[in-house]
Order: sequence, then C-alpha cells, then structure tokens
Amino acid sequence: MLLSSFFSGQSSENRLLPPLKKIFFGRSLSSVPEGSLVFFPLYPSSLACGLAGLMAFKKNKEDLTFDHISPELNDAFKEIIQSDIRSLKAEDMEASFLGGKKNMEILSSKIEDLRSEAAMTALFNNHEIRNKFSDLAKKISERIMDQKAALMEKQAMLSRELLAELTDRLEKIQDIHWHLSRDFLNNMDKIKLLCGNYSMQPSESAISVFHRTNTVLNSIEILEVRGRDSAGISIFFTLSPSAFKKYQKMVEEEGLTEQLAERSNPRVLVNQSIAVQHQILKKQHNVSLSFTYKIAAEIGSLGDNGNFLRSQIKNDPLLHLISCLPRLHFSVAAHTRWASVGEISVPNCHPVDNQTGDPGNIRTGIIQVALNGDIDNYLELKKQYENRWDFIPGEISTDTKIIPLQIEHYLREGKSIEEAFRCAVSDFEGSHAIWMQTDLAPDKLFLAQKGSGQAIFVGIGKDGYIAASEVYGFVESTPRYIKIEGEKIAEGIHGPVQGQVFILDENPKDPLQDIHAFYYDGTPVKISEEDLRETAITSRDIDRQHFPHYFIKEISESPRSVARTLQGRFHLEDAETGGYTVNLEENAIPLPLQQALKEDQIRRIFFIGQGTASIAAQTSADLLRHYLNDPAIQVQALKASELSGFFLEDSDGPETMADALVVAISQSGTTTDTNRSVDMVRSRGARTIGIVNRRDSDLTFKVEGVLYTSSGRDIEMSVASTKAFYSQVVAGALLGLQITQITGKRRPDFISTEIRELLAVPEKMEKVLSIKESIGKGAKELAVTRLYWATVGSGPNKNAADEIRIKLSELCYRTISSDYVEDKKHIDLSAEPLIFVCAAGTRPSVIGDIIKDTAIFHAHKALPVVVVSEGDHRFDPYASQIIPVPDLPEHLAPLLTTLAGHIWGYHAALAIHEGSRFFYEERRTIMETVQGFSKKGMDIHEIVLEKRFREEMALFGVLFRKSLSEGPLHSLMDAKDATDLLLLTKYLSGRLPVSDIEMDFGKGESIQGILNRFFEKMGKAINLLSRPVDAIKHQAKTVTVGTSRIKEKAEGILFEALEKHEIHVSQLSSRNILVLRNLQGVISAVNGAFLYKVEGLNLLGDVNSHTSISLIQKTGSLSGMSSRTEKDPVLRGSKRIIVQEGNVFIGQGKKDGRRILIIPAFSGNTEGPRLLEYLLSLDVDFHSEVPLFARMKALGGKLDRIRNNVNEYSVPWKDEYLDLFATEELFGLTADRIVEEILKRRELKD
Repeated sequence: MLLSSFFSGQSSENRLLPPLKKIFFGRSLSSVPEGSLVFFPLYPSSLACGLAGLMAFKKNKEDLTFDHISPELNDAFKEIIQSDIRSLKAEDMEASFLGGKKNMEILSSKIEDLRSEAAMTALFNNHEIRNKFSDLAKKISERIMDQKAALMEKQAMLSRELLAELTDRLEKIQDIHWHLSRDFLNNMDKIKLLCGNYSMQPSESAISVFHRTNTVLNSIEILEVRGRDSAGISIFFTLSPSAFKKYQKMVEEEGLTEQLAERSNPRVLVNQSIAVQHQILKKQHNVSLSFTYKIAAEIGSLGDNGNFLRSQIKNDPLLHLISCLPRLHFSVAAHTRWASVGEISVPNCHPVDNQTGDPGNIRTGIIQVALNGDIDNYLELKKQYENRWDFIPGEISTDTKIIPLQIEHYLREGKSIEEAFRCAVSDFEGSHAIWMQTDLAPDKLFLAQKGSGQAIFVGIGKDGYIAASEVYGFVESTPRYIKIEGEKIAEGIHGPVQGQVFILDENPKDPLQDIHAFYYDGTPVKISEEDLRETAITSRDIDRQHFPHYFIKEISESPRSVARTLQGRFHLEDAETGGYTVNLEENAIPLPLQQALKEDQIRRIFFIGQGTASIAAQTSADLLRHYLNDPAIQVQALKASELSGFFLEDSDGPETMADALVVAISQSGTTTDTNRSVDMVRSRGARTIGIVNRRDSDLTFKVEGVLYTSSGRDIEMSVASTKAFYSQVVAGALLGLQITQITGKRRPDFISTEIRELLAVPEKMEKVLSIKESIGKGAKELAVTRLYWATVGSGPNKNAADEIRIKLSELCYRTISSDYVEDKKHIDLSAEPLIFVCAAGTRPSVIGDIIKDTAIFHAHKALPVVVVSEGDHRFDPYASQIIPVPDLPEHLAPLLTTLAGHIWGYHAALAIHEGSRFFYEERRTIMETVQGFSKKGMDIHEIVLEKRFREEMALFGVLFRKSLSEGPLHSLMDAKDATDLLLLTKYLSGRLPVSDIEMDFGKGESIQGILNRFFEKMGKAINLLSRPVDAIKHQAKTVTVGTSRIKEKAEGILFEALEKHEIHVSQLSSRNILVLRNLQGVISAVNGAFLYKVEGLNLLGDVNSHTSISLIQKTGSLSGMSSRTEKDPVLRGSKRIIVQEGNVFIGQGKKDGRRILIIPAFSGNTEGPRLLEYLLSLDVDFHSEVPLFARMKALGGKLDRIRNNVNEYSVPWKDEYLDLFATEELFGLTADRIVEEILKRRELKD
C-alpha cells in the first residue's frame, strides 16, 4: 500500500524522488513550498484528522427485496391459532397439533426471513403490515398459553415419545412467537427510537445504519452481565469526497459546524468524540468518520449503560445527518467491561484509539480497539513506546491504550495494517481478546484472541458477521458460528504458537471460506464447514425480561424447570387409584445396566459433582438411600475431585469398580474434574450415568446413560446457579425411584406416593416465591447488622445449609461456615453471628432439639433466621426472622428450604450493595464540586477553603458517622478505613488543622494528597460494598466496581397521578410509598390536582422565615379553582405541617369540604440535597363499598391512634367500629373526632 512505500526508507523507489525542500505532516498544500512532501494533507474545505462487532456484507439493491406476508404464511399462522389439543384424539395429535410438523417448518422458514435487514427495511415504514404482525403475535401468545395448560392436563395419559414431540412443537412455536414479537417487532421499535425525531419516515440508508447499531447494542446489553462498569460503541463510516462535501454542507445548513469542529479528533477519545480522517487507499481518496459514545459508571443497573448509549445516539444530530448519506463502508463495534487496569473513567472506557499526548504528533490513521483480558507486559511496552515515539495522555491508565499505539508503531516501520496488527498482538503477554476498526482497512474488522481466559465467537448471518465474546451475543441474529481457537497451541512456522487472528471482510464470496485467519506467527488457519457450529440457544432463552437481575429471574423460573424435568418421566398406571410409576427414557438407564441392577451386580452407587452440583449429588444420594432402604447397597456422594484424587489407586485393575455405578451431575457437562473422574472410573469397570442439562455436551459422550434436566435450554446467565440445582435434585430423585422400581426394593404404592410428592413440588415452590417480598424485607433488615454468618441444618437439611452457604458466599462475598445444628453451639457462638437455620420438614423426634439449639443461639446474641414448615410457631420466641415454607416430606424438604435461602441471599446482597450507592453518590457530588471550582480557575488551596466544599464534606461526615453508628456500615467496613475516612473528612471540612495531618497519616501529605487519599478511600469503600449479583466481581488490579440495583415498580391510580405530574416514585419516602399503596384500596377516582412548589428550606430541610410555596399547575376539576398561595406565598397552616413532617395527608378541605390527598415529594435533582420540593394536592373520590381489612390497611397509623384513644375510655376495641362510618368520614375526620363518634354511635347502637 502507498503508506508502506513512503515509510520504507530503503526502497529504490524513494531514491528516485526529486530533492525535497521540506517534509510536513498535516499541513495545507497551499501553505508549504513547492516540492515539499506532505503526509496527511489538510484540505481547507474539510475537517482533517480526526466485545461485539458487526461487519455487514455488501449487497446489491436487488438483494434487499422482501416478500413480507404470503398466503402460505397466513395459512400457517391460521393453523396455529385454530389448533386445540383438547379436540384431538391421541392418534391424531402428532399429525395435527399446531398444524403438524410441516406447518412448523413453513413458519420457521418464513419467520427466519424476518431476521434480515431487507425485512426490516421493507416493513419499517409499513404500519399496516406491522399492525398485522402485532395482532398475529398477540393471538399466538394466547394460543400458546392455552395449549400449554391443555398439554399439562393430558401429559400423564400420553406416551413419553408423543409427549416429547408435542412439547418440542410447543417450544418451537414459542421460538417463532419470540422471533416475531421480540426479535422483529420489538427491535423495530428500538430502531425507531434510535432514529429519533429527525425524520418522520427515515431513509433506507438510515434504517440500515440504526438496524446494525441496534444489533450491536443488543449484543452488549446481553454481555454486560459479565461486566458493566463501563461501555462504549464506535460507529464507523467511510464516505467518498463528494459525499463528505455534501455532509459538510448539511452540517453547515443545520448550524452544526461549530459542534462538529469541537467534537472532532480530540486528544483523548471520550463520549461523543468524532474521529475524522482523510485517507488514500488503492489510489482512491476516502474520508472516514468514527462516532464514539461512552459511559463509565461504577454503580448502576443492568441496562443503564445501554440506555445511555441509545440516548446519546438518538439525540446526536451529526450522526443522523451522516446516516442518510451513501457510504463506501460501514461497521459497528462495541464493548462492555469491568475495569481490570486503570480507574473507571470515560477516557479509560473502550474503545481507545491511537491518539497520543502531543497534539502535533500526526497519526497514520484512525485505529480504535477494545480488549477483554489483560496486557500483562503493558508497563514495559508503554515505556518503550514513550521512549521511542510520544507520551500517553495522563487521563488514560488502561492497558488497552498500548494496543493501538503498538499497531501504530509497526505502521511507522512500514508494515501493512494486517501485518502491523499481527505483530502488535504477538507482542502482548497474557490472555486477551481484541477487536480493531481502522480507516486503513475500512472494509474489514480485525479480531485476535490468545489464551484460555477469553473467547471470541463469530456469528455468520444472512446479512453479515457479528463477533461476540459469548454465544449469547449473536444468537438474536444467527445460530451459526465459528469460534476463534486462540487457546489452541499449534505447530507454527518457527515452532509451537498460540493465538489466532481473524480478519472479517464485507465482500466475501463465501462467508466461511473467505475469513482471513492465521496464527500469531502468520501460519495460516484453514477454516472448513467442519468448523461451523450451530447453537440451539435463542434470544428467548437469555432474555432478562422484566426482572432486575438474571438471578431472581432464574429463581422465579425454577418451578418450571422442575416441572419440565418431571414431564414425561412418570406414567399413570391406574386412573381410578391414581397409581403412578416412573417411566424414564431407555437411554437414562440402558437395558444392560437395568439387568445388572435386577441381578444385584451393583453393590456400590456413587453420586459425584463439583460446587453446587456436588450438593445436588449429596442430596440425590440421600434420596436414593431413603428409597432403597437397603444397607447392603452402599450409597455415597463425593466431590468428583475427591473420588479421583483419594479413592482411586494407580494399582486398581479394570474390574476394581465392576460392582459400582457412578452418577455424575453437571449443569454444563464440561466440568473438568467431573469428566476426568468419569473417565477414571470407567477404566476401572464402573457403570456410569450422567445427570446434565446441556444436550450433546462432553459428559454425555462419556457415560452409558444420560438423564437430562429440564428442556436442555435452561440457560443460566447468572454465575450463581439456582434452577439447575433444583432440577438436578429432582432428576436424582427420579433416577433413584427408577432404580428402586427396577430392583423391587419398595412396593408400588410407595413409588406412587413419592411421585405424587414430586409432582407437588413446583406448586409449592411457587408458594415460596409468592412470599419473596417478605423474605426480602427480613434479609434487608438483618444482613447488614452482622459481620459473621453461618448456615446450619441437620439430616437432609444439612444439604440445604451447604447449598445456601455457597450462594450467600457468591452473592454477598462473605466467608460463611456450614455446620450441623447440634455442632454450632460448640464452635463459634462467641462471634455472635447471623445464623441461617434450616429446619423445615424435620422429623418430630429431632425438631425439639433444633428449637432448643436455636434458643441457645438467641441467648448468645446471635441472629437466627429460621426456615420452618408452615404453621410451626415454636421458633417464634428465638428467631429474628421466620420463613415459613409449605410442608414436604423430610427427604424432599431441602428443595423448599434452599429456595427460601436463595431468595434471602439475593435480598441480602442488595442490602449490602446499598452502602456502595451511598459512597458513590457522595463521591460524585464532591468530585463535581471540585471540578466545577477548578474550571473557574481555582487551585486546590482555594477550593478547600470554599464554603460550599467544606459544607459538603461536613455533611458527608455527618451522614457517614450516622451510618456507622446506626446503619449498616459498622458491620461492613474495615475499622481502619472507616477511621481514616472520618479523619480525612474533618481535615477537608476545616474541623481539624492541616498541620496535624502528620499525626494521622505521616509526613509529607499535602492538601492535594489529602484529597487524593479521600477519593481513594471512597473508591475502596465502593468496591468493598458493591454486590453485582449476576456475576462474581472481578477483582481489578487498580479500581473495579460493577453492580446493579432493583428499582421497585409502583402501580395504581395514585402513582399514575404522580407520573402525570412528572413526579417519580423515587422522589417519595419509602413510608409514603407504602401509605399510598394502602390508600389506593379506598380511592376510586382522582378528579383534579394542584401542584405546588416549595422553596427556601434550609440545608436540613426545615421550614424557616424564607420558606415559600407557589402554585405551578392546575389540572382536572381544580383547573378553575383558586388557591390562597396565588396571592399569599407564605407557607402556613396544614401545608406547613406537611412540609415539616413529610407525611401524606388525607382529609377534607376546611372551606369547601372537598376530599383531598396531599403528597409531599422530594426534589428530582439527585445532585443536590434531598429536600422536599413539591406538594401534590389531589381532589379524590372514595369507594362506597370497601372491605373492613382494606379500610384498616389504608388507615395505617391513624388506626393505632383511634384504637388507643378508644381504649383510654375503658372501652374494649372492636374492628367493627369502623363499619359505623362511611369511607369519606373515616378519612375526612380527625382521629379524635372519630373516637368521639365511635363512643356516641356505639351507645346508640347498643
């Protein structure tokens, strides 16, 4: 290429150049002497210089046609909507259910077409067709729900094979519905939002840009479950000179020239940066523009970063102008991460580019990259680069920065971009995955991966390639993919080599064969059809839906997973008696193994697994021992690593374990320790069965029999596994019952009873889930009060204790012990721990002892949280929290106990996490204050003397000390860190003289040092307290925090009124939210409203002589009414009391008797003090008929005052007294007046 010849100074071509007067970089041709050589000339009419990735295929216009709805598709949908299994005979079901197999194939093929960009472009502006699809989606959804229920009713009477076929068909129609409603219609809505309001009918070019951008955003929004403290996206255009001139003209006409100049080619790539670069490639002059959007946020919820990026894209007029233009090349790439090197900041957020610290240093082109993993030799390479070329901007501390600079280094040595990329990645030590975009090859996307710690998958769809670090990242677009085998060690040109490079081109003749792939040393990688894989996972399997976290979503799906595991595995032998038998698939226990069991050849049965699967193994072993009830058969559970490491000998022969059956449990089927143990026992003659979720995984090919859990598509996105555990235990129970049935160890009625108990489990799990808010309330109150935790259980419930311990550790980052109940009083009660007691289902002969032990825990100031069977109140005097669960037999009780523990752990993690939010918000406020003063030109000494700064520091100190003494932080923070923070706060607020700093922190600490230390301690506190829930927090080398938060949803007539007046539920106190929820049961209508604004409260929120109130909005029935405040702004009377106390008021207007509800609301400005700013006064009507319990609930604290005042007159209280009043009287009269009326009306009634 041209640039290579320029830089290769020893070439013969260079010697033929005429003598040069001077060499310039980035100068206008008109400003240099004739005969000068100018690299990257500046064109006066233009602005010069400026892990998911998508590279779309270039297509001709005729390739983009789309036949949206054909009669064939209509007929296929009609078959679905009219299908009803209830009207079908068993022999007709396979051929006719949901229109039959051929009908499903037609639908699948037609719906698959909707994945294409052609479909999106053709239908985007066709509202009639979109509405038809929406109606179809709704009807199909209703039919699916109906047919699922009908199939459940019939399942016990159908053969296993028929049931499997019909269930599979239901799964497929659910996939079809999902593709239609979510992958197509919902994405169309997302694309429409990205298009913004710049055009009522976006052009095909714009639709294409935002369709591809949305695809990548969807990908990183799924992938952010693996890390979300920052995210970024790069949208890369390459235009012809004429198109670029047209763009400049459009920018000028819209008055955006200054904005474009301000955002172009910044020294540090930040949010809304635009890289602009002129380039001559293959003798053609192109102009590339890269639009970059970034966010860095330590604290936040899943989806927040994606929403921010979408908002930035939607509201960027410069991007929307260029999206309408014809382009030569286009690609999109994005990244989401947890920081592993460097602070969490926008400059460190990926992508990063090859700009350096010296503005006069002209780069060879735009090079933007993102990294998963670490560059272990970053500091060494950074030093080399800065010694040789230029310094790195001080704002950037991420190791990713060295990647584009190292590529730049090799470009300057004269290498092509492909070779420069290969040489650069070969220099990097450590496991990594990298993508690169560049204007030096704008038609390509560069990928590199090395080591086993990271991965890159390349999805191959109809419209292009989509690369992602997990399969989840591309399944919305295509199920077909290849994997970069960067962990593989191959024999290369110069010996063993590891690491692969893939270069994706937008113009492949064959999307698979034309991927340019090679090892890091340049050895070619041959790609064939054998490398192409297909995943059964769809976007339906991994969607978070309405849940705030995958963890709670997956817990909520657990009953369904258990039901799916049971489905088709039992048979109703006698409809009259309800007698059941186990009916597992033949490949679960193959016939030779069944024969061995019948002939008593199997005398030892081992259940093995690792982690949570090992707890499922122990539970399954206990169940089998209970079912067999035969001491002659040894049943044992072991960690897979323990079995292979300590129970097998090198001297063992091929028949050593001929009398043994080993049941291996694994969710993924790829657990190394488990699979290795299976190999070892098979070589010693053992028979083997696998209990696994993932079809065709490694384990399934190693064992004789396979029992699958659930549907095989039960994907767990959260690292902390939940629903897999329940399904594994139930599968273990089914296997145990089948073995018992085969061996004849129990009577048929025993087997039938046990099946009925298992069939009841999903419904009972749903009942536990129905009290999750109650469980969560106790967890939030207790989890933050104790530093030390423990779980205890006896008998089968010891397994529940062990599994709960794992989840509490994973979610809450606590070191937790798990003990037998009886042992705990002898171990560490002196630590006064929080003890999670698993007691539900325990037999009567033991439960009394557990109650006594719990009393001992309580007496020693521990906090017992006890899971009990419903109706058991014997623990009430000693437990800090009681969690009742439905009754199950003792051997199955761990299922519900564990579910309760998982729910408790989730809310405990959220409670701990709230502490990080406090530090995050306080730090942000103080940092913004410092930055604001700094922008005014003030130095650090002036800033710390500013009254506002000192007040903010003092306020933080007060809040922090209060939380330490009264709140959760005393059990969560290290004593030294807490003390240091308090001292630093006092120094910075001026309470302590700086001259004393040496007494606390040593010599040489400047004011700047004190401030830096303060922010460092705040960062450490955020890191200490954040709990990301869905992932195990990556411990970064510098600063890393990633987390998520639940936003409680409030609905109903009053919350709708608040929303109408732009008051968010977050602006209300928790107490008032509860009051409004309770009041909604008695209020029938909101007729109108006054919205007042309160101003002049002091910093503490107190009313003073400067406080005023003004009416800012009238609506509904109050639109024509006047308010005193319109003439007199002084805050007085009942409104003054409401503002001072902050409570909701409900009563009657003194002048007009109107029924009013006044709601106080805080300021919506999260960056200032949380002061009360609004009063929303509603004109309401009450329901005439309100049940007594609803009245009592709505009265709240007022009922307590009424009840107590009545009792003072020596009158026994009766709830029925409330029925003496109309609803409007109860809420319109004062408590004292109601008491008077009760005494009068009671006498009249008597």
